[in-house]
Amino acid sequence: MPNLNVYLVEGFTAEQKASLLQRMTDAVVTSIAAPKESVRIFLIELPKAHICVGGVTLLADAQVGQAAQPGGPTVHVFLIAGRTEAQKEALIGSLTRAIDATLAIPADPVRIMIFDVANTDFGMQGVTAKSLGR
Repeated sequence: MPNLNVYLVEGFTAEQKASLLQRMTDAVVTSIAAPKESVRIFLIELPKAHICVGGVTLLADAQVGQAAQPGGPTVHVFLIAGRTEAQKEALIGSLTRAIDATLAIPADPVRIMIFDVANTDFGMQGVTAKSLGR
């Protein structure tokens, strides 16, 4: 049931992105004991002109020859409510390490946000998660 939206600046290779998605899947499975087949990750690539840090787009920095501000990535994690604080902490750490290991982006600019969704507000197979016993 975990759904992740990963917002990433353009410019990484197909191999890096594939490796990132695999490592993030493994991080979810290991951290919160989710079944691998239930993990869904959506990678959303953004042009540098569409990412703003401190009022300046990453593209503007690049155009004037300045080192670009770290523009993420940002990860939104949607979970059926009920995970412990320890599981969430482990998940945040594991996802951050997966990003560093595959994209060489250190922890500082990475943002992970977990959204707990009530089992009555999470739908699968045309019904609520609650009706499926989750």
